[in-house]
Amino acid sequence: MYNNTGNQEAYIGMNLPISGTNINGTGLMLGERVKYTAVTGMAIISTANSYRNGTSGTYADLNTGGYCIVTRITIKAQGTTTKGMIRIFNRDQGGTSRLMMEVCVPPITQSALDQTVIAVINDPIYLGGHSNCRLRVSTEKAETFIITAEGLQYSFAW
Repeated sequence: MYNNTGNQEAYIGMNLPISGTNINGTGLMLGERVKYTAVTGMAIISTANSYRNGTSGTYADLNTGGYCIVTRITIKAQGTTTKGMIRIFNRDQGGTSRLMMEVCVPPITQSALDQTVIAVINDPIYLGGHSNCRLRVSTEKAETFIITAEGLQYSFAW
């Protein structure tokens, strides 16, 4: 129950177990408050990159660094595709990129009856707090994809 007045009468029938339950006058058992801001990153990739080590080739950044939780990544092809991969990398504060996941792209010929490839990843990805940390993407084939990353940037109210 949320109690922003510090009035413990809102807790009818409850005995507060410890005195720290009213930290900052909120009634919550938190030491510090966290501020969340919705963020969306978008990239258009079309340059072939066969490297899986994250050091060579062309990549696109999906976020701008900082503390971030990416909650959904959407990959949408912009035309006919051949069999290949979309690769997602995590670049750490030292500038080293590591392969996090690969998304298989099936061969589909775009037509009036067949839509282009779309993939949605709903697994949360937690990124560190340094400004160099990035979520990066690349495509194995020279085909155009629009990639969107939705998430939350968070900061602490000290």
